[in-house]
Amino acid sequence: MTGLIRYLFLGCLWGCSFIQVAQAERMVTDLSSHIIEITSEFSGTELLIFGAIERGIPQGDGGHAVAIEGLDYDIIVVVQSARHDMIVRRKEQIGPIWANRDFRTLRNVQGYYAITTTRPLDLILSEEKLNRLEAGLEQLEIEFIESTTPAEKKAFRAGFIRNMKAKKLYYQQEGTISILDGILFRAILEFPANMPVGDYQVDVHLIRDGELLLSERSPLEVGKAGLERLIFKFAHEYPPLYGIMAILVALFAGWLGGFLSKKLSG
Repeated sequence: MTGLIRYLFLGCLWGCSFIQVAQAERMVTDLSSHIIEITSEFSGTELLIFGAIERGIPQGDGGHAVAIEGLDYDIIVVVQSARHDMIVRRKEQIGPIWANRDFRTLRNVQGYYAITTTRPLDLILSEEKLNRLEAGLEQLEIEFIESTTPAEKKAFRAGFIRNMKAKKLYYQQEGTISILDGILFRAILEFPANMPVGDYQVDVHLIRDGELLLSERSPLEVGKAGLERLIFKFAHEYPPLYGIMAILVALFAGWLGGFLSKKLSG
């Protein structure tokens, strides 16, 4: 009798856990391309990020996942490049001209950062949770290597983000992700021609009622292609030889230009 009760108890626990797992949300995401190749003719591109939201429940004897409608979800998509140190300079007017007078080094910042959402960020998550995800330009964590006062941090941070937005390397779009029937979603992100090469990450966050439910991360590779790739690889793997060759090519181009000029004038 004791053994029967034990089996019944374990069976109830298994059944409850099955229902809990089966009813939990699932999210499947993918990219239109996981590789962006940059050539001499590259003028920018677009990336499609799409996916589906499911809430699995058992069906039939075998059981399979189906989608439940009527639930309000929010999606936040963040695309960012690898981090590295960057220098931001501040211009000041000296007499009739403007010149760089001061600078700060930003530690481990993204060379590219883009975010798009279903609604305004402050309607999706609290400020604390947005800061934790670094979801939004205002939520980006920016540290300075040099000693900097709070007023200087604010000024340099604002100037850095303003410059990156002007270069189309930083941008934030709210309310641009569409969710079809509460299940399928898609987002389109733009990449400018001056986007940095390297490894990127694409994070898709699923939110409901102010709570983060799931996060999916996909890799994205941005690299040179063709002759540009060979030159880029050679320059980074053999910088001294690349420098010498660049000088020789410049000298040869100067000599050739002078030689042709003398021939044409004579």
